[in-house]
Amino acid sequence: MEVNGKFYPMWGQFVEKKEEWVGGILEDFGDSLDIALGYEGMKNIITDITLEPNGKDSAYFKIHGERFGCGFDVKYGGIGGGGYNEDGWITFSGYGGHTFRIKQK
Repeated sequence: MEVNGKFYPMWGQFVEKKEEWVGGILEDFGDSLDIALGYEGMKNIITDITLEPNGKDSAYFKIHGERFGCGFDVKYGGIGGGGYNEDGWITFSGYGGHTFRIKQK
């Protein structure tokens, strides 16, 4: 998938296969401060997955939900981390230690 003249195959595959995720679960654990304060997170139903321009030279990856969404600039986010890895879930880490995960429907 191309955004701002750059290709993002890893993030693009989530967008291209979003129907596998729409209707699934998005769970947000907050950022590093939230986690340190014991925030337990919130769950939400996934409604869309997008990859859009973010400035002139980057892209923003976002999981949209019925009540809230989670995402990050692709320069600062990645897969894994946060200690929330369980079977069937994919965990993402973003700027400031923001951690969230998704599960297919």
